[in-house]
Amino acid sequence: MKVFMTGTTGHVGSVALDHFVNEGHEVFALVRPHHIPNLAKRKHVNWIAGDFADTEIINDTATKTDAAVHIGASHDNEMEYLDANAIAAIADAFNQSGKVFVSTSADIVYGDTGLTPRDEHEPIENPPPLRVWRARHDLEVVALSERGIRGVVLRPGLIYGRAGGWLSGLILRAQETGISRYIGKGLNLTSTIHVEALADLYLKAVINESATGIYNAASDEVVCSMDTAHLIAKYYGPGIEAMSWPIEEAREALGDLADLSLIECIVSSNRARSELCWHPVAQSLTSELASGSYRKGPLIPYHM
Repeated sequence: MKVFMTGTTGHVGSVALDHFVNEGHEVFALVRPHHIPNLAKRKHVNWIAGDFADTEIINDTATKTDAAVHIGASHDNEMEYLDANAIAAIADAFNQSGKVFVSTSADIVYGDTGLTPRDEHEPIENPPPLRVWRARHDLEVVALSERGIRGVVLRPGLIYGRAGGWLSGLILRAQETGISRYIGKGLNLTSTIHVEALADLYLKAVINESATGIYNAASDEVVCSMDTAHLIAKYYGPGIEAMSWPIEEAREALGDLADLSLIECIVSSNRARSELCWHPVAQSLTSELASGSYRKGPLIPYHM
C-alpha cells in the first residue's frame, strides 16, 4: 500500500513511519524542505519537500497514494489554519475514492474528565479553549464519510517512549536547571500511551477496513505530574530537586498552556481494543523513566 504521511521527522511520526515500512508499505513523507539534506535515503520511503501551507504538493502527492496518516503539527500561531489546510488538501485528493484518512488529535480535547474514564461519544461540551478547533477538526475528518472517504481520528493520551517526546524535554530542562518542575500541586491524573503502541494503532486503523470514526489511544496506566517530576529528580541527577511551579508563574512563562497542563484527563480505549484488536502492551511510563529508553539514551530533544 502507498501511504501519504506527515510528521515523520517528529517523535510519533518517526516511529509510525518505521511500523509502516517494516510491514512493507511505501511511504510518501511530507517534510519541511530544510530537513531534506539531513534525511538518509530509505527503502520504501519517499521524502517530499513541503509544509502544511503547500496545498498543491499535499494534494498531488496524496492523489498518488492509497491512504493518508496525518500526524504532524506546526506548533505555532498558525497551527489551526495549517492543520485545516492539510486536512482540506488531503480530503480533496481522496474525494469519493473510498480511501482512508487517519488524523491525529489528543485526549485533552475532552477537557477535565475527573476520575471517570471518557469514551469517544459526542458531544464534547466543554473543550479547553486552546483546543476547541481541534475538536472541530476531528468531527470534520469523521464527516468525510459523506464524501466517500473513511475518516479516522486517533486521540492519544500522554505519549512517551523511545527516549523522546514531552518527557525528554522535562528531563533535559531538569538537568540544565537542577529543578524538576510540576505545575501547582501536580496531582491531576493523565492517561498515557507508549509511542510504539500508538504507532501500531495507526497501522491497524489504516489496514482494518472497518475502522472509522474516533478512537482513544491509551494504556491502563495513569500518572500525575508530581510523581513524574520526582522520578526525574531521582534518576536523572545528581543535584536535581522536584519542585512545584506556582500556577501564576507558570502562566507568565507558558500562557494558557499552563492551564492545559492542569487538566485531569483519563480516557478509555476499549473501542480500539475491541474493534481493532489493539493491545497497548508496552513498558509503562514509570518503568521507562526508571530503567528504559530515557535511561539508556541519548535523549531526543522535544520541540514545540
